[in-house]
Amino acid sequence: MAVFLSNDALVGRLVPGPTMERGHALNLYAHPKEPKLVYCFGKYVVARNLNDSGDNFVYRGHKYDVGAAAFSPNGYWVASGDAGGFLRVWSWDNPEHVLKVEVQVFAGAIKDLQWDGESKKIVVVGDGKGVVAKCVMWDTGNAAGEMVGHSKKAITCAYRQARPFRIMTGSEDFKCAFYKGPPFKLDHTCAEHKNYVNKVAYSPSGDFVASVGSDKKIVLYDGKEGTVAGELKGDGKAHPQGSVYSCAWAPDSSKLLTASADKALHLWDVGAKSLVATKAMGADVADMQMAAVWVHGQAMSVSLSGDVNYLDEALNVTKVVQAPQAPVSAMAVVGSTIVAGCNDGTVFKSTDAKSWTKLDGAVPRSHVRAAHGGKVTAVAAFGGGFATAGFDDTVRFCDGAAYDAEVKVDGQPKGLAALGGDNVAVATTKGLAIVSKGATFAGVVKFEAVAWDATALAAAPDGSKFAVGAKDGAIRVFDASLAEVAALPPQRGEITSLAWSPDGSKLAAGDADREIKVYDASAGFAVVVQNLWRFHTARVTALAWSPDSMFLASSSNDESIFYWSLANPQKSAHKYDFTHKDGTTALAFLGGNVVSAGNDACVCLWTV
Repeated sequence: MAVFLSNDALVGRLVPGPTMERGHALNLYAHPKEPKLVYCFGKYVVARNLNDSGDNFVYRGHKYDVGAAAFSPNGYWVASGDAGGFLRVWSWDNPEHVLKVEVQVFAGAIKDLQWDGESKKIVVVGDGKGVVAKCVMWDTGNAAGEMVGHSKKAITCAYRQARPFRIMTGSEDFKCAFYKGPPFKLDHTCAEHKNYVNKVAYSPSGDFVASVGSDKKIVLYDGKEGTVAGELKGDGKAHPQGSVYSCAWAPDSSKLLTASADKALHLWDVGAKSLVATKAMGADVADMQMAAVWVHGQAMSVSLSGDVNYLDEALNVTKVVQAPQAPVSAMAVVGSTIVAGCNDGTVFKSTDAKSWTKLDGAVPRSHVRAAHGGKVTAVAAFGGGFATAGFDDTVRFCDGAAYDAEVKVDGQPKGLAALGGDNVAVATTKGLAIVSKGATFAGVVKFEAVAWDATALAAAPDGSKFAVGAKDGAIRVFDASLAEVAALPPQRGEITSLAWSPDGSKLAAGDADREIKVYDASAGFAVVVQNLWRFHTARVTALAWSPDSMFLASSSNDESIFYWSLANPQKSAHKYDFTHKDGTTALAFLGGNVVSAGNDACVCLWTV
């Protein structure tokens, strides 16, 4: 199994943001020398440059969702743990990212982990069905002590980075456990909290360790002995309106940044035990602050919406980094802008092929500020902007900067394409619709119910007609008034993707039987290519024509992309392997590069 994307043809990649879960703190860590942040998304570990989102890396070695990842203090290794209880230690500085060791630490999910200051030991906590904390050697996975003290799942840990080494863990049993070693043994437990302990963190100096919890308390302990050194609470509760999810120390250990469910950030002077600054990050559920991190002189927080907020000394937001938090289900290139829709209804755009901007929607109770109330099924260029369709039975129109119109359709949209003028064609689970978005009217112009199940749609470049693929393998062509003008013989499998060439002369169709056919749209849809382009080992998921209409890119659930030549259809296609783990979902061209999107929530650019 390929555990990382390593391909000379890969020229760019947009990566997902961290996995967010309401009520659960997010753990973020940074490289000790490089300005890189490491976090988890699904089964993947993502490393991203703090200053350049285009400088990133995706590790794909886990079989289960990853719960924690951290760089070693020497910067050479990464440790990551998953929901199966497996800890993997792999090389960061080696271009092959070689696996050093894999060991099953628990019989349950790993929630957090930390390295010691010498890059020799790793403490791991989680849901171990009995054993919930363990310290292991980095190169063998052998235990370095017996760590007991919790009666429920441990969800956070902190490792003192200087001798004498100490470990503190926090748990859902409302307790913090303090260990001395190595070999590490329980010294004592602290019962200062009256609810979940969400985060424990050692100061860089090692003098203090802080704990924060769902009881709204912030407690300080002596770093060497683990005795209570005080509480940060200002005039009352530290965060009176919500659970405290995370904390982060300033590089000089003089201040502590805390993040809370009350949508606020607080900055504390640890020596004076006083509140220095506070910042309200919003009023919506999406604005809950789930993580705080202070690395390389930069303070940051992460909202439940997935926004990574860069902060100055007064806690003012100076920059926001956004990215998908769900698989990309639809994608299109609009001019020079990449537009991606996701399984959770969110829509993002990228103008530089490096970073994302979310197009906020107003879906009720959506903590991700979704544009659609369900999976986004199609994205299409329209006028100077684009249109999107989703499983909320809605087509929405964006002028390029923000959504400005929406139209309800009958049935869940399966395909979408722009026609001439102000109209788009929509194929739904109940029929075909012509939807208009003009200066004075936005609505359904015409709807025709059909007796077959539409699965894909593509329109001719001039908007005069469009083709609809069906579950029965047939392809039907309609004009802009929904009159059927052609019917093609069924292919052997369900039509999964259609693509009309930019010059309007060719129509390509991919099916669930792995075959790709090309029809001559200028000559009665005669078959041009058949029984040749069938190299995928799973259903075809997407097709895209090159700007000159001479090459066709295809993708599949087999994680590969093929690049076919229309001039030499019998020639072996160029193949890109291991493009997206769990399958590629969408393809497009951006200039001379192929753009692909997948179930790993990545969007990649490939040179041809």
